Amino acid sequence: MTDRLDRIERLVESNAKSIQALTDEMAEMKRDRDVMYNLMSELTSKQISTYSIMKNLDDRQSQLANQQQQLIDIIKSMNKEK
Repeated sequence: MTDRLDRIERLVESNAKSIQALTDEMAEMKRDRDVMYNLMSELTSKQISTYSIMKNLDDRQSQLANQQQQLIDIIKSMNKEK
């Protein structure tokens, strides 16, 4: 009977260790998932910022192209008057 109780006790201890290991693993996976979600959120924010900057640069490039054309037109007009 003592031998059987010892085996059961070892089995219970083994199961408890397994459960603890799985619980620890799940907690680590949750932390990793939270870190991943935070990184994805930061990446999305930085992408939005990058697209905004690119649009701003594109708008400014269009403005410069328009101003350049206006200057060319002014110079052509001045040359015609001579």
